[in-house]
Parts: sequence; structure tokens; C-alpha cells
Amino acid sequence: MENLKTNLLMLLRGLGQIMLQGNAATGLLFVLGIAIHSVRLACAAIVGAAIGTVWAKICKYPTLSISAGLYGFNSALVAIGVSYFYTDPTLVLGLLLCGSIFATVIMHLMQRYQLKPYTFPYVFTMWLVFAIIPQQVIDLPVINLDISHIDAVLQGFGQVMFQANSWTGLIFIVAILINNAKHALWAVFAATLGMLVALLFHWSNAEIIAGMYSYNAVLAALAALLITPQKWLVLFTILLSIVFTKCMFLLSLPALTFPFILAIWCVAWGVEFY
Repeated sequence: MENLKTNLLMLLRGLGQIMLQGNAATGLLFVLGIAIHSVRLACAAIVGAAIGTVWAKICKYPTLSISAGLYGFNSALVAIGVSYFYTDPTLVLGLLLCGSIFATVIMHLMQRYQLKPYTFPYVFTMWLVFAIIPQQVIDLPVINLDISHIDAVLQGFGQVMFQANSWTGLIFIVAILINNAKHALWAVFAATLGMLVALLFHWSNAEIIAGMYSYNAVLAALAALLITPQKWLVLFTILLSIVFTKCMFLLSLPALTFPFILAIWCVAWGVEFY
């Protein structure tokens, strides 16, 4: 029974690490938040996190990293991604299994060589999948152009895990709050700033409403808070992620969470250099 509890905590921490929160309660709320919008994607997240964690144990990756959930969050994101973009059950199952393992291996290699992986293993895996198999986006929300700005911010949180749902976003905020109030406040600020910048430059209203300029900003803020106490540098990271998001949209590239990764890499390596 104790072993089961330990494994469950590892899995939930892995889900919490999607937003850099190594907290099992946060991970549980993330799952509940996803389930409000899509039970299928919530199940995929759990399975993906489990596959990554089990693979890490089989391969005897660092115990502390496994316990902290560091081998669960990229595989969880891959599982959510393939379940979101593809419809055929057999294809989804195969991609979920292979993709989750592949992302976990990439995570381990990047960890080993101290390459600051964040969610890059997930992004790289999904890019490979997209290059091989055409996307078939499903479950796209009907965009309500009369949605409030508050809802747009909330959906920005949900979009981290492909959930364009205000209630999901609210639960995600609470999930971060119970682990770290400062992180929650900065995350809300980042999501709001992403929306305001997009409004200021008259970018696509549909994209703004769907939270597409907010979710990378949220991740950028949370990551920056872990590497620097300088508020101006956290702000710069957020703005950089917003700019990178727009650039990827203009280039018609699948952004996923790469704008956040690129922004935090620039800042993290800059901090180390100086």
C-alpha cells in the first residue's frame, strides 16, 4: 500500500511539473481541470505521466528526478497532444506509447548534459509526429467572439494543456496557488499581459480570445521565477515569449510551448553568461 501511495505521488507530481509545480495536489487539480473539459484527455494525461515514470524506473534514471516527477510531465503532454490531434484509436495508442517513451528518453539525455529541457522533449516529439503524420485537429471549441477578457485570460491557462475552457483555467490557477501564491499571481499577470499586448497590436481577435498569446507567457513567468529574483527579468522573459509566439504564428509553425522554451533559454543562458 505504501508503495502504491509513493508511485501515485510521483505520477501526480509529474502532472504538476507541466507548469513547473512539483506538487501532487497541484497535479491532481490539473487532472480535474482537464476532466471538466475532456475526460478522454484527462485519462491520456494520467497514462502518459505513468508511462514516462515507469520507463524512467525501468531505465534506472536518477531516483530523485523520478520522485520529483521530472520524467512524467513531458510524456503527459505528448499523450494529451496526440490524443487531441488524432482520431484513430489504434494510431493514438501507438503514438501515445512510443511518443511518451521517446520524450522521456530525450528528457533524460537533456538532463544528463544539463541542456535545460523544460518542455522541449514534448515539443520535439510532437514536431516529429506532425512531420510524419498530418494533423487531424478534433474537439476544437466554438469561439465566442463576445467572450470577456477575464475568460480569455482563463483560457490562456487552459491552453497549456489544449483546454480552451474558462473553468479549466480557473482550476489551473487554484492548482498553482496552493503550491505557490507568488507563482499564481505572476502567472495571472503574464496571461493578462499576453492578452493586452495582443490587443494593443491588433493581433487576431480569435487567437486572443482563445488564449493563444497567454499560455506561453504563463509558462515563461513560472520558469523565470525559478532562475532569477529580478522582476524586470521575469517581465522581459514574458514579453519575449509573446513575441516568439507571434513570430511562430506568422511563420505558420506549430508553436506548442516552444515560444516559452526559447524565451527561457535566452534568459537562463544570459543569466549564466553574465
